[in-house]
Amino acid sequence: MRAQIIPILRAAHFIPTLAVTSLSFALAFRTSQATTALSIAITVLTGQLIVGWSNDLIDYSDDLAHDRQNKPLVAGAISARTLQFALALACLALMLLTLFGALSGFFGLLHLFAVLSAVAYNAKLKETPLSFLPYLFSFGLLPIFILGATNYESELWMGVIGALFGVGLHLANVFKDLEQDRESGIFGLPQILGEKFCRIGCALCFGTGSLILFGTTESNASLAVASAAAVFLLPIPARFAFPYAMALGAAVMTVLISTIS
Repeated sequence: MRAQIIPILRAAHFIPTLAVTSLSFALAFRTSQATTALSIAITVLTGQLIVGWSNDLIDYSDDLAHDRQNKPLVAGAISARTLQFALALACLALMLLTLFGALSGFFGLLHLFAVLSAVAYNAKLKETPLSFLPYLFSFGLLPIFILGATNYESELWMGVIGALFGVGLHLANVFKDLEQDRESGIFGLPQILGEKFCRIGCALCFGTGSLILFGTTESNASLAVASAAAVFLLPIPARFAFPYAMALGAAVMTVLISTIS
């Protein structure tokens, strides 16, 4: 069992999951006690595990067809049954946390909708021109339900920044797999736009989000992030696009969190 822990974590897309969970904790901790922030972060983590594991299970056939050995299921590091069991436990845990944790009630339901939106992307929406909607919806809701759960009144611009961050991540995440996705019949928005326009879209999403942050908080750090977004317009290697997008998104959220009092 111990030998399967690392593959199970990898199947959950561990680095993005850890990033979203850490930022959720930091945002909640800014406006609440550590115990409340920890409870919210654990709930968000559980949702992220569900999204990651469902993605690898749903994509297994396609990942196998393209021999993606970085996926634990394709590499044979874990079985589908093991991952299905982990997914079932995560779903049960999320239900319990939504009922009894700090992220409960109306804002817990918003979190559930965000998770369901991401699972809908995994199941079908990624193949359609509406593939961006789950990212826009789920990341746009992130600051709303976290701050709401801590009784802090969020503002519309926070959700807009989260939504732009999410769409930018979506566009950046497909750079390395564009042609393989098209071969598999996946024609979401990024596959339709192509790499050139995805790069422009990433620069616009992160640049605009940073400028909105500057306009509302007057934080000079947000201008630096806006300038860094222009890197997407350069011919950076495709495999670096998503990690760079994660770094920019984390920077935007860090600046946002630092301005909350």
